[in-house]
Amino acid sequence: MKNSQLYLIISQLGTIEHRSLDQFVRSPYYNRRPELVIFCNLLIKSAQTKDQIPNTRAYYFRKIFPGQPYEDKKMRYTISFLNKLVKKFLAIEQLKEDQISEQRLLTKAFRKKGLSNIYEKEIQNCLKLLDKQDFRNAQYYLDSYLINYEDYEAFYKAKKSTNKIGKILPKINQTADIYLITSTLKLGCMWLSFRIQEQPDQHQSLLLTILNFVETEEYYRQFPVIELYYCAYRMLTIPEDTAYFDKFKSLIEEHQLSFPVSELSELYVLAINHCIKQANLGNRTYLKELFEIYKKGLEAEVFLSNGEMNSVTYINIAQSGLSQEAYDWVFQFIESNKIFLKNSLRQEYYLYNLANYYNRKGNYDQVMEILRTTTFDETMLELAARRMLLKIYFELNETDALYSLFDSFKNYIYRHKEVGYGKENYLNLIKYAKKLTDINRRDKDAVARLAAEINQTQAVVEKAWLLERVRGLGR
Repeated sequence: MKNSQLYLIISQLGTIEHRSLDQFVRSPYYNRRPELVIFCNLLIKSAQTKDQIPNTRAYYFRKIFPGQPYEDKKMRYTISFLNKLVKKFLAIEQLKEDQISEQRLLTKAFRKKGLSNIYEKEIQNCLKLLDKQDFRNAQYYLDSYLINYEDYEAFYKAKKSTNKIGKILPKINQTADIYLITSTLKLGCMWLSFRIQEQPDQHQSLLLTILNFVETEEYYRQFPVIELYYCAYRMLTIPEDTAYFDKFKSLIEEHQLSFPVSELSELYVLAINHCIKQANLGNRTYLKELFEIYKKGLEAEVFLSNGEMNSVTYINIAQSGLSQEAYDWVFQFIESNKIFLKNSLRQEYYLYNLANYYNRKGNYDQVMEILRTTTFDETMLELAARRMLLKIYFELNETDALYSLFDSFKNYIYRHKEVGYGKENYLNLIKYAKKLTDINRRDKDAVARLAAEINQTQAVVEKAWLLERVRGLGR
């Protein structure tokens, strides 16, 4: 049972949700099978006790149908019935969070029942509810379209005043246009961001048509959601024109309250990825831009999801600040934001960030004190920590420690298959660091050959650091 879809769903619900689900299943409106109440309660207890009770179908069958011989077909039907019930519960819970959709569906029910007077009141309540919300993203225009179309349906099917239809149709048309334009531009940005494959020709054709339309029809540029995604797409496709990036940044900051945090986070990620790509291409000014975007994103709380920060984001923000030598800011960030990491990862990522902070400040004793006594469960962190130690031992000329690290580092790479395609990069780092350590720096030809070999090797991590140290041998 514990591998079933039903158990997986119930195990992911919180305590309050478990209580609500229990009440839902007990409601005769939704369920008239008493065995489902017993079954659901057993599964909730199992999830809450972390599987301390048996999880076989036979066990649950005995509890649900005491005294009856086990029937697999009957048990499978019971699982299926409860599974559908739990899914209905989740759908209703989601609808409760979407007040506008709930109100629109209520309005539709009154229209279909011919309750025109009540309908009129509820459709106005629906429009007021929509206007009260702060967001003006694509979803807002979709909701507006659906509500106004509902109003159109009421008057068209009732064959009432064409005058009102004449007022409704322009709203329907405008909101449909804005939603279509915004969604197409947003999808274009998504294709560019992931680049799993090229966007299919038919969709790309529509995107190009809409881009041309937005550029020629100034009217639609007045809507921030269109202008924002237009600038985002142009930023990604014409990176050399920095005006699009500058406009995109200012629009995010100016209209951040117009988007839910989840979508605002996606917009910040677009800007972040753009900065990283440009910095990797050699435009170092984007490192400063990246740091500023991270700081603004922290103020807007876009890096938190359900009160948690992604551990990689925690590292990337600290790294960005270190690249700008904002040491005091970074230290404060590391300390104050570790509470947002998952408990299981918190100490590891905190210690790594702390070690990296001390490393960039040149406090090698503190770095070594952390890294010598810490083994990271996360492969990415352990590899980064060993790289850090390798460079420190080399700089401090601690040859014995360095040779010991060469061996343990190599063994770690071979033992951990998850290193994957990066294996060669790390093995080459060890190989060339060892050659650097052993080389006769007076042998100019040997130094030149080593520099050429490192230059010609594609798969090597810390390549810039290695080449810098080779150049240092000739001084």
